[in-house]
Amino acid sequence: MRHPRELRQDTSLAINGGTPTFAALPEEDTGIVAEAADEVAELIRTRRTVHWGGGPHTRVLERDFAALVGRERAFFHNSGTAALQTALFALEVEEGTPVALSDSGFVASLNALYHLRARPVFLPTHPATLQCVDDVAEWTAGTGVHTALITHFFGNVADVEAIWRTSGARHLVEDGGQAHGARLRGRPVGSFGTVGSFAGSTKKLVTAGQGGLNVHDDEHLDWRMRTYAHHGKSGNYEGTFPGYNFRGGEMEAILAHAALRRLDERVAARNRTADTMFRIFDEAGIRTARPAPGLDCSPAWFDVALILDEEWLGHRDWLVEAMVADGIPGWHYPALIGMPWVEPWMRSKGWWGEREQELLASETALWGRTLVLGAQMNAVDAERIAHAVVALLKG
Repeated sequence: MRHPRELRQDTSLAINGGTPTFAALPEEDTGIVAEAADEVAELIRTRRTVHWGGGPHTRVLERDFAALVGRERAFFHNSGTAALQTALFALEVEEGTPVALSDSGFVASLNALYHLRARPVFLPTHPATLQCVDDVAEWTAGTGVHTALITHFFGNVADVEAIWRTSGARHLVEDGGQAHGARLRGRPVGSFGTVGSFAGSTKKLVTAGQGGLNVHDDEHLDWRMRTYAHHGKSGNYEGTFPGYNFRGGEMEAILAHAALRRLDERVAARNRTADTMFRIFDEAGIRTARPAPGLDCSPAWFDVALILDEEWLGHRDWLVEAMVADGIPGWHYPALIGMPWVEPWMRSKGWWGEREQELLASETALWGRTLVLGAQMNAVDAERIAHAVVALLKG
């Protein structure tokens, strides 16, 4: 792999005044099923796009999504972040509740904990898979964790059974926001935890344009979720507890259901794109994050993550800028524990110690040299993009 100093001096790069490799970024699948437009238009003509407690399209989506994941119940929200927060509230996570949180994940999971004032107990990332490590006992020891919130990141699969068992947590919330259609040991992601939580925002495989879904099997949890997400009202008048307006709308339910009906073909298309990139990067000797060896799972790829050499630590952000300038859609995710507001907040609560300081160092060193390419482009574009990345990094 080329050293960052060499690449920064390469005058052929667009960022350094050269000609871009590609005139524009490749087109990406937003997840929206355009054929649902007529059904959305018909709904608009009824002038009933939102129903208290959920409308008929919402109920159909909830029924069919729950069945797909093998759960008894589902609840449709207006965002994946809202779904995560509602799940945690339903499990009685409150101020000071210790929640084991995979540092591998999107910031929505951390935000949900912050807004409930819960205590994050961060868990380390495996440097080869970029998923949460399987055995987290030493990281949760003495914390009395109540719930584990674990993300299946990039559409890859974390061994949530092992993580839940070693965490000592009473409950598990599976964040499958990027992993619709993925499977672990023959079962759908989202079917293992007390609650499975999914995002329905842009580029997701079951996108509502904006939305989120929780799946579970418990009537009382269902009541707590729906009450919390309807302003804290269990009926139309009196508030049972403080809540939010988190319920999903009918237009979004139509879009999500249209995407759900095409889930299998869309998972296959995303996986073809990812497999194309994996093959090219493997041939070039560029490391990518893949499932743990021996883990019985089937990813539904959302992103392909590259793990750069250690020399790239401190230069990765420049590399992403250089890629985008050349028409290559690079992106990166930070270590959650490294968010600039996290340490001051946790210190103010007395939650920051040697364990957190140690994890901060290792996680920022790992995530500071990873970058991702979205699997939302088609396989033809993926091939030319992957070859361009190889040319950039290998020369």
